[in-house]
Amino acid sequence: MKNKNNKQNKPDKLNSIFCVHGEMVPNNGEDCYYFGANSSSAIISVFDGCGGIGSKRYNNFSGKTGAYIASRAVAGAVKAWFDENGKAGNIKEYIQWSLRICNKFADSTGRIMGSLGKSFPTTAAIIHTQSDSATCYWAGDSRCFMLNSLGLHQLSTDDIDGEDAFSNITSDGVLTNVICSSSDFTVHEKKFNFKYPCIFITSSDGCFGYLPSPMDFEFLLTKAIISCDNSKALKEYLNNCIKEYTGDDYTLCISVFGFDSYTHMKEYFIDRCTYVKNTFIDSDMPLEDKWNIYKGEYSKYLS
Repeated sequence: MKNKNNKQNKPDKLNSIFCVHGEMVPNNGEDCYYFGANSSSAIISVFDGCGGIGSKRYNNFSGKTGAYIASRAVAGAVKAWFDENGKAGNIKEYIQWSLRICNKFADSTGRIMGSLGKSFPTTAAIIHTQSDSATCYWAGDSRCFMLNSLGLHQLSTDDIDGEDAFSNITSDGVLTNVICSSSDFTVHEKKFNFKYPCIFITSSDGCFGYLPSPMDFEFLLTKAIISCDNSKALKEYLNNCIKEYTGDDYTLCISVFGFDSYTHMKEYFIDRCTYVKNTFIDSDMPLEDKWNIYKGEYSKYLS
């Protein structure tokens, strides 16, 4: 896990980077992802094609839905942006370029969308790290997170009216902003500095939306870390856990920074995992009361 490259280069503190991904229907999942790293930066990103409003199928794209196509097209655009270091414009311009290509080659046949339908709709959650700073980009309800010794912190604000991370689990609010080619959209951007060690996470709602609370999601993550002995085992553990409870496609990308070894990371999270288990998981306290205790630290980076 330890990076043995030039110690003067802060991005070398990237310990590991990987993705956990699964589909409810093989070869038809509407989630996609991209992650990568170079000598100066790293990126993790997930995209959840919006099947309800992007259900139209396109014969020119092998009968796949607009949601399926959108998540993959936008993932490709983000890869191009990262590979080219944004030389041709900002990240939204790359995304818009990919959607124009979708429109160009889309045929007009296929099942007609309803009045709420959109062309090639997808969410996005992206974390781009450089040196000791991180920039989050997002649209929709896929989320960006940071995990450290103080717990799990949501970094992106869901594009859902009137709901927070807790209430949206049961209310399933309506999205107010998604990437698509049929109307304008916003790619939110937020930059902040971070301290080592920490873990960055991007996730589609298939990973966190089928758990009772954000506390349960943190417990899943920290328990997984301390139950494994290396990053490969961690990836397998998370995949096995998520596919047991989710009712959707799921994608979880992780980048780990600042640990001397996997053993160091396990030791770092043991106390936090124990605290979350005793205070929130095994406690008989009403769930809403638990959330009132938990949400201050969880939400402190949200604007």
